Amino acid sequence: MEGCPKGGVVKYKGVDIMELHPVDIIISLINIVVLFILLRLILWKHVIRFLAEREGRVKGEMDDAEKRRLEAEALHSEYDKKIENIEDRDRDLMLESKTKANKESERILKETRDKARIIINDAEARIAEEKEQALEDLQVEVAQLATEMASRILEREISQEDNAHVVDSFFARQ
Repeated sequence: MEGCPKGGVVKYKGVDIMELHPVDIIISLINIVVLFILLRLILWKHVIRFLAEREGRVKGEMDDAEKRRLEAEALHSEYDKKIENIEDRDRDLMLESKTKANKESERILKETRDKARIIINDAEARIAEEKEQALEDLQVEVAQLATEMASRILEREISQEDNAHVVDSFFARQ
C-alpha cells in the first residue's frame, strides 16, 4: 500500500481503493441526519396527509364495493323471487289453460253428440215418414191392382166412385 495522496485514493496491487477518514464519515452522518430532519419537517405532513387520503379512498372504495356487493345480492335474491313467481304463474296459467281446454272439448263433444242425436232423430223421422208414404203408395197401388183385377174378373168397368168405395172398404177391414 502506497501512501495516501490528497485525493484520498490508495493503490493496492494496482487497484485504486478509496481511503476512509473518520471526519468524512462524521460529516456524511451529519448530512444524513440534517437531510432527514429537513425532509421530515418539510415532507412528513404531506406524506402523512397523502397516506391518510389514500387510506380513506381505499376504505371508501372498499365500503362502496361492499355496498354494491350487498345491493347485487339483494337484486339477485329479488330476481330469483320474481323468476319463481313467474314460474308459479306460468304453471297456474298452464293448468288453467288445460282446464279450459278440457271444458271446451267436453262442451264441443256434448254439442256434437246433441247435433248427432238431432240428425239421427231427423233421419229416423224422415225414414218413418218415407216408410209411411211408401206404405200409403203401396196401399194405393195394391188397391189399384185389386181394382184392376176385380174389373177384369167382372169385366165391366167400375167408376171412380165405385173404386174409391172398394178401396175404403178394403182398408177399413184391415
